[in-house]
Amino acid sequence: MLHILLLILKITGIIIAAILGILVLLICVVLFVAGRYEIAASCDGRLSEIRATAKLTWFVNLVRLYVCYEKSKMTWSFRIAWKNRQSGQEDKKNVEEEVETYGEKISQKCDEEAEQCSERNSDDAGACEAVEETETGACQDMEAAKTDTGEDVEETETRADQDMEETETGADQNVEETETDACEAVEETETDACQDVEETETGACQGVEETEASTDEGMEEGKQIWKRIVGIWQKIVRNITALYRKITGIPGKIEDMLRGISGRLGKLSQKKKKIVDFVSDDVHKTAFLKVRDESLYLLGKLKPRKIRAKIHYGFEDPYLTGKVLAGISMIYPFLGRDVHVDPDFEKQIFEGDLKITGRIRVSYFVRLLWKLIWCKEVRVTYRHVREFEL
Repeated sequence: MLHILLLILKITGIIIAAILGILVLLICVVLFVAGRYEIAASCDGRLSEIRATAKLTWFVNLVRLYVCYEKSKMTWSFRIAWKNRQSGQEDKKNVEEEVETYGEKISQKCDEEAEQCSERNSDDAGACEAVEETETGACQDMEAAKTDTGEDVEETETRADQDMEETETGADQNVEETETDACEAVEETETDACQDVEETETGACQGVEETEASTDEGMEEGKQIWKRIVGIWQKIVRNITALYRKITGIPGKIEDMLRGISGRLGKLSQKKKKIVDFVSDDVHKTAFLKVRDESLYLLGKLKPRKIRAKIHYGFEDPYLTGKVLAGISMIYPFLGRDVHVDPDFEKQIFEGDLKITGRIRVSYFVRLLWKLIWCKEVRVTYRHVREFEL
């Protein structure tokens, strides 16, 4: 029994050791396997013909990033193991979606056209039925016309008898209407005479009222002109008083502005004092020096291993060409022997080739973080920076 337990423990120990070994191996691969980068660029004399490429690979191309800029267009591709992504995949998906939607639209149009054809066939059948109905209706009208002719003869005879009776009654009514019209004419002449007398009297009264109204309008116009004059004068007085108040308030505004400037200068001096005290502290100084040294070490490790360049450049202004050459000369000792820069002070030109290769390891960044975290001065300074307020 004990032998079996020991065997089980042995097997579990081997499995645990294998898992731990695999984890340690993975960690070492991530930390110490270098990622290689390569940057290349070339130009034949015109800026529009610049071609530049950048490539980053890690662990025997298990991870690969490639970026290319050519003819004012950028393309990229990224691969992790068997998964690959490119810059044109999204465009392809959009095209496929558009093709699918276009096919759906075409199918819908075909269905609509089929429905319209079926409706047209049904309309043609309805037209035939309408023609048959019109033919039957015409036959019925002919028969109805024949029956109506007999009825019309009888109606004409009855209408003749009715007209004779209406003529006799109309004569009697005309005699009575002439007598009533004569009486109404006499009455209208009397009423017209009375209305003329009343109109003459009212016209005289209206003339008197119009003369009185004209005199009143003249008085009102004079009052309105006087009111306008008074309003203009009041506006002038108000503008003068407002201008006087502004002029008298200028010294006060100047004093307020000077006080604000002095207050801001006092605040700035206080902030400056706080910053100087914070930077001049011994703990903070040592922390800043530590960060500087570690950053320089990291930049030294990330420095390209090979730089090859042959550049021939020039601008229209020779002064600008000289300034660029002065800037390049400041870093020229760090570029190496394979870098050749040829300035041209007579014409505008830009041509040449550039190639940069190097390595990047994750262990460089891990070392930087490890050094900074285990430095007491850096931790204290970080805590003070978070609590610092101006």
